[in-house]
Amino acid sequence: MEENNEMKDVSQVSILEEIIKLSEQCEHLNALMVNRIQARDELIDKLHEELDYYKKDSAAKFENQLLKAVIKIRQDMKKKLNTNFFENKGAPQILQEYTYIFEDLTDLLEQQICDEIETASGEIFNPAIHQAKIEATDDISLDKTVKCSLGTGYKKDGKVLIPERVIVYQYKK
Repeated sequence: MEENNEMKDVSQVSILEEIIKLSEQCEHLNALMVNRIQARDELIDKLHEELDYYKKDSAAKFENQLLKAVIKIRQDMKKKLNTNFFENKGAPQILQEYTYIFEDLTDLLEQQICDEIETASGEIFNPAIHQAKIEATDDISLDKTVKCSLGTGYKKDGKVLIPERVIVYQYKK
């Protein structure tokens, strides 16, 4: 019986030793996992900071390009205003200069992929792209249709920058 108890004690000690070893291995594995997670989080943070840096730099480059184009147009206008350029010009020449400025600004908007929003008379009013001024009508077929455009709207990348101003018919009895 004593031998049996001794075997049980040895067996229990072996089991306890194995449990201790297993526990140590689990702790070691847990520490490795925590280190790996921390390293991954640090890498993600570093990549995020780098992306933010490049985004800010891209935005600044874009802004600078746009400002340079506006400044060039302004300088051309200022040069003509500060000289006697318009003194001996008649209405047709002044209109031509105005047209050049308009074309320069149109080119600038096109370069920035900024599209005009222009709605034809009779089209359905869309509150996502239009700013409405209401005009009453007794013709139900005209309800919520555009009578005319009061001012061009603009959008970039499908996002409205400036809504088009329109007169919209609203049916009233």
